[in-house]
Amino acid sequence: MKKIVSLLLLAVMAFGVELKVDTKASDIRFEATKMLFVGVDGNFSDFSGSISVEGERITAIKGVIKVLSIDTDNAKRDDHLLSSDFFDATKFDVIMFTSTMITDDSVVADIRIKDITKSVTFKMEKIYVNEQSASIKLSAVVDRTEFDIDNNFMSMMIFDNIDVNANLIAHE
Repeated sequence: MKKIVSLLLLAVMAFGVELKVDTKASDIRFEATKMLFVGVDGNFSDFSGSISVEGERITAIKGVIKVLSIDTDNAKRDDHLLSSDFFDATKFDVIMFTSTMITDDSVVADIRIKDITKSVTFKMEKIYVNEQSASIKLSAVVDRTEFDIDNNFMSMMIFDNIDVNANLIAHE
């Protein structure tokens, strides 16, 4: 029996575990700066994901965000963001996040929005990481125009760079 337990422990240590993101304890937020430096902030409330770990090292992060869950605390603005002027949510209903490289303090990820995939580097702060749970903070500046989140008229009023922040807590 001890040999079986030892082999299982070695297998977990060699291959790690995939932790499921706790969507009730986690959040994904953004802030866009408009002319006159007035910020519009919001969040996505419907998302899922996983954080893979080996010991205290993060080896992969994956996520899916439902575009329809955008919330800027203004229904009219949210409807406009969901329209073809910006996210075009009827055609492109999810945002995909797949890590491609992880270091101790950063995550490079392929982000897919509107069928456009770009590599984005996120700063990562690890709060705690082990094979039972993980808590991390990710932050990046994303150029919305690279993903065709653009409206020629409105673009003059909104800066291209959007601050994106995620607090992710994951468990077995």
